[in-house]
Amino acid sequence: MTLSYIEHLKQGLRDSPPKQKGQRTRQRLRIATAEALERTGYHAMRVLDITTAAEVAEGLFYVYFKDKTEATLSVLNEMLEDFLGFSTLTTEEHDSFSAIRAANRRWLAVCRANAGLMRCLLQVSDEEPGLTDLAQRANRLWYDIVAQTHVKRRGQPDAKPSVLFATYLLGGMMDELVRKLFIYPDPGLQKLQKKLKADDDALADAASVIWLRVLSPEAKPPDDLPKAAAALVDWMKMKR
Repeated sequence: MTLSYIEHLKQGLRDSPPKQKGQRTRQRLRIATAEALERTGYHAMRVLDITTAAEVAEGLFYVYFKDKTEATLSVLNEMLEDFLGFSTLTTEEHDSFSAIRAANRRWLAVCRANAGLMRCLLQVSDEEPGLTDLAQRANRLWYDIVAQTHVKRRGQPDAKPSVLFATYLLGGMMDELVRKLFIYPDPGLQKLQKKLKADDDALADAASVIWLRVLSPEAKPPDDLPKAAAALVDWMKMKR
């Protein structure tokens, strides 16, 4: 599966084009909207940018969308519901760390591949409460899956509220990491990342070490960790 939401939309139009010409045109406009959002951002984007990329007359845009806000919400809502849906991050890995690592690595990879759209998601969420609610529901669903998985593995169903609370805190860490890495890059973090020679996978693994320490403190991290993550394990005095 492609990591790019725009490529996902293009592939869908190529492989399963709608039968009606009008629906195909609408989808081309949605793809052009996604491209403009990724490239220029929501506030700088113009309807003309969308129609030029879609190769349609500007007036035709208003047959399908009231304005650029409606087109943007159409794109971002589907991205949240169908593309970033955390159910796609489930894994068949059996041990705790492998499952956590797989999810965190994919999350960082998807966010890097869609950095402009993720930035727009934050911008538009401030102005559209419905979009904020949708994003929060998606997060809650994922946090609940993670918490349920860990209490089941530990045989402690009564601990779910505490585990869910911890998962919210850990999830907030990942959201802030994405913000500082891709959405509004933090020069300090970039400098530290370069010093540690830590790529995205190494950062995801380091974050996963912290997740493991909180959610499965008795579990041991693997031996195949990147250097930056392994150094964190040693500093935290975790068993290996």
